[in-house]
Amino acid sequence: MTLTIELPDNLVNQLRERAIPDEDLKAVTIAALEIWLAQERSTDGARFSESAVPFVRRLIAENRELFDELAKR
Repeated sequence: MTLTIELPDNLVNQLRERAIPDEDLKAVTIAALEIWLAQERSTDGARFSESAVPFVRRLIAENRELFDELAKR
C-alpha cells in the first residue's frame, strides 16, 4: 500500500533545512500510524476531539531513540 501525505510548506521547509533522510521520515510516519491505530477509540469516535497533545507525547516517548537521532540532524 502506498500512502501520500501532503505536508504544510513550513514543515517541508524545516525537513529540507535539517536534511532529514526519507527513510527516517518513513520510520516516524509508520510509528505514528501504528500508535494512532492502536489507541482506543474515544466515545464519540473522534480520536483527537479535544487535543492531540497526549498522542504526540506518547508517540515521542515510545520512539525517543528515533526522535533523538532526528534532532541531531
